[in-house]
Amino acid sequence: MNAKTADSPLSIPNIKRFIAFRILFNARFYYPVFTILFLDFGLTLEQFAILNSAWAASIVLLEVPSGALADTIGRRNLVIASAVIMIVEMLLLCFAPIGQLPTVFYLFLANRILSGAAEAAASGADEALAYDTLKDLGREKSWGRVLETQMRFRSIAFIVAMSLGALLYDADRLNQLLRLLGIDSGISAETAMRLPLFMTLILGFGALVTSIGLEEPESEREARKKAREAPAGVTIRAAFSKTLTTG
Repeated sequence: MNAKTADSPLSIPNIKRFIAFRILFNARFYYPVFTILFLDFGLTLEQFAILNSAWAASIVLLEVPSGALADTIGRRNLVIASAVIMIVEMLLLCFAPIGQLPTVFYLFLANRILSGAAEAAASGADEALAYDTLKDLGREKSWGRVLETQMRFRSIAFIVAMSLGALLYDADRLNQLLRLLGIDSGISAETAMRLPLFMTLILGFGALVTSIGLEEPESEREARKKAREAPAGVTIRAAFSKTLTTG
C-alpha cells in the first residue's frame, strides 16, 4: 500500500461502511417499475396517490422524533433501525397477495409508512457518523472527497439497479434472455413481478450487516452521554428548535 492510498479517507472502515450503506439502502431494483408494480398488484391510481401521500407525510412527521432519538440512542443505532425497517417494508411487498383487495392496500400502506420511517431514521444519521469519524481524526477537510465518491458510486449503483430491475420485471424479455443463455426457465409474470422486490430485500440485509459494522465515534459517545443526562423534554425541544431553524 503506497502512502497516498494509506492517507486516503476512503481507507477508513467507517467511511467505507458509510458509502456501502448509502448504496445498499438507496439503490432499489423496483424504482423503474414503481407505478406499474403498484397497479399490477391490483391497486387503483387513487390508492397509489394515497399511498405516496402517506409515505411523504410519514417522513415529515418522523423527522423530528428521529432527531431526538439520535441524541438519546445514538446515530449508529438509528442507522441500524433504518436497515431493519427496510427489511420489514420489503417483506410486506415480497409476500403481498396479488389482486386481493383490501389486504393488498393495507400491506402497501404499512410499507409506505415504514419506508418513510426508514428514510427519516437514516436521514443525516449515517452522514453524521462518517463526518464525526473524520473530525475525530482531524481530517474533516476530506469530507468533500468522501461525499463526491459516495455520490459517484451511488449513481452507478442506481443505473445498474434500475436497468436490472426493469429487465427482471419483464417476464417475456427475461425468459428470452435466459433462453439465449441456454436456460429454459419459464418464469411466470407473477414471479417476475416479485424479482425486483426480492433483489431489494437482499440489499436490505446487506444494509443491515453494513450498519452493524459501523463504529460510534468518540465525540458521538460523549455527546450522547450529555444528552442522556439532560431532561427528555429539553432534548425534544432542542430537536424541534433545530428543525424549525433549518426549515
